[in-house]
Amino acid sequence: MAVLLGMALFHAKFGFASGFRRFLLTGESRLLRAHFLLFALASLLFFPFLVQGEAFGQAVQGFVVPVGLALLVGAFLFGVGMQLGDGCASGTLYHTGSGDTRGILVLLGFMVGSLLGVFHLPFWQALPAWAPGSALTWFPSPYLGLALWLGLLGLLYLGVAGVERRRTGRVEPLFRKEATHPLFGPWSLVGGAAVLAVGSLLLLLLQGRPWGVTAAFALWGGKLAEGLGFPVVEWALFHNPAFAERLQESVLKDPTSVTNFGLFLGAFLGAALGGALRFRDLRRIPWTTHLGVFLGGVLMGYGARLAAGCNIGAYLGGTASFSLHGPLWGVFALLGTALGVRLRPACRLENERAPQGGLPST
Repeated sequence: MAVLLGMALFHAKFGFASGFRRFLLTGESRLLRAHFLLFALASLLFFPFLVQGEAFGQAVQGFVVPVGLALLVGAFLFGVGMQLGDGCASGTLYHTGSGDTRGILVLLGFMVGSLLGVFHLPFWQALPAWAPGSALTWFPSPYLGLALWLGLLGLLYLGVAGVERRRTGRVEPLFRKEATHPLFGPWSLVGGAAVLAVGSLLLLLLQGRPWGVTAAFALWGGKLAEGLGFPVVEWALFHNPAFAERLQESVLKDPTSVTNFGLFLGAFLGAALGGALRFRDLRRIPWTTHLGVFLGGVLMGYGARLAAGCNIGAYLGGTASFSLHGPLWGVFALLGTALGVRLRPACRLENERAPQGGLPST
């Protein structure tokens, strides 16, 4: 399943960082509208299982997180990091899998930032926070909660489309006919959203919780730090018995890690089948770019720990779980993007990627 998710991200060029950036810089909303379509589809698919609390005899729960300063600061920092690192959490995996070796530096930054976030987590968790719960519990009927939640996503869709119309004079269609191939690509954004929604549902049913990415980066960093002699088992997240046990086990026993490996492999296969697999020589990239993408990873890793997730776990998983923290994560990540685009190098990173096969920024 994870391999298919990686292929969908690559073939559909389903970007989160670039969607935020393009909207702010040019008013183009097509990727943001694709996000809201994905969230609506995932919410519909999640709904019956979240209401029942189980699926085929297995307990199922969504990602429902309190709203507080930690969430808002974490999402903001993640938004800044997305622009410096030229990708989000899922984007870093699929970029690296499809040949952009700068992703290795972003992943290292993710691990460093995740460890810092775990170390500082007690401070952030002690700050006041509001726990609004799931929209499915706000009203006498969960069906009313579903209807209003879909209405909210519809308003967001129309809102960003309205901004695009005011800034550009037109709205680029989300639904359009495009030449496509199931293996060689490209895929349409609508097709990519549909595959990602179905894949998210299958992961929910298999794991009992929504799709996540960045907890694995914290685990990988924890293993490396422990090997270097740092007492990470005494730190907040690692002090949890279940997570402490994972530190001693193979990463192949960690579902999130295995999903990440599958996503990486899916992007590799997609790029290879589509004839777009190109490996970048890191020695030919300026050291300032190396530093920038590494710091972007650090900010994303730290922000993801504060916000209890990234663009997948918090933005997608939270919204599909009818949790208010999902849309709020998107708002504050967009604010962080506004700062991040000002900090990016003058030479746009997506232009650096073009000679290596034309892979657009995610």
